[in-house]
Amino acid sequence: MRRTIFLVVLLAVVTAASAQTYKWKDASGGTQYSDMPPPPGAKDVQQIHKATGTTAPTAAGGTQQKSLAEKEAEFRKRLESKKEAQAKQAKAEQEEEVRARNCAQATRQLKAYEAGTRMSRINDKGERITLSDAERQQGKAEAEKAVDTWCK
Repeated sequence: MRRTIFLVVLLAVVTAASAQTYKWKDASGGTQYSDMPPPPGAKDVQQIHKATGTTAPTAAGGTQQKSLAEKEAEFRKRLESKKEAQAKQAKAEQEEEVRARNCAQATRQLKAYEAGTRMSRINDKGERITLSDAERQQGKAEAEKAVDTWCK
C-alpha cells in the first residue's frame, strides 16, 4: 500500500515538474504567465521549463536558445575582436612611443640651434664643417617644424 502511494506521489511530482509554463507580454504591455499557450498576437513569448528554469523557443517567437556551434562561433568572434583590440592598442602605444622620442629629439635639436653656440656637421669625406649663419637659420627652421609636427 505504501509503495503504491509513493509511486502515485512520485508520478504526480514528475508530471508537475515536466509541465510547461509560458511567459508573454499582452497588448497592454503586462507580463503574463500560464501553463496554457498564449493567445495569438502575444509579444515576446517564452516557453519556460520548470525543472531547469530555462527558456526555449516557441512557435510564436520570443527568445531562441543557441546551439553549441553558434555559441562556439560567437566565442571565437569575441576572442578575435579582443585580439584585434589588443593589437590595435599595442600599435597605438608603439606609435606614441615613437612620437615621444621624435619630439624629444626635435626639442633637443631646436634648443641646440637656439643656444647660439657654434655648430658643425660631418661631410661625405668625414670632415667636420662649421655651419654658416644661413645654414643655422635653415636648421633652426627645420627643427621648429619638427617640434610642431611631433610635439602636439
